Amino acid sequence: MSEKTNKASEMFLGKYNCSQSVLGAFSEDYGMDLDTAVRIAGGLGSGCRSAELCGAVSGAVLAVGLKHGDDTAVCISKTEEFLKQFKTRYGDIVCRNLLGCDITTPDGREKAVSENLFTTRCLGLVVGAVEILETLGY
Repeated sequence: MSEKTNKASEMFLGKYNCSQSVLGAFSEDYGMDLDTAVRIAGGLGSGCRSAELCGAVSGAVLAVGLKHGDDTAVCISKTEEFLKQFKTRYGDIVCRNLLGCDITTPDGREKAVSENLFTTRCLGLVVGAVEILETLGY
């Protein structure tokens, strides 16, 4: 594991959500302190609390914006490349599809907890998002 994947893993297994963990692994490299990064990404975990866009993906897209947000064309291109690679690796970018359950429902949440999806599948998605960013030069 790289330094960034280790940091993201430690954050996720600690007290931070998926989006916070991915963004937090990169934030200080691009001029944002960790406290600000985790506050900004706080509402994005669990697919923006709706099981929609995967939090690891949203954290990665925020990291892309930190690096390239002053150049719209580059930011769009890099975001699209990240999304393409994530979809190729995992088949989707939607939380409920990636987990195989909707964690906003009682049944889905119970399944996620009973099958340890947060500490297995979600952690893998966090690490994977960081790895993809690293291959893209972040």
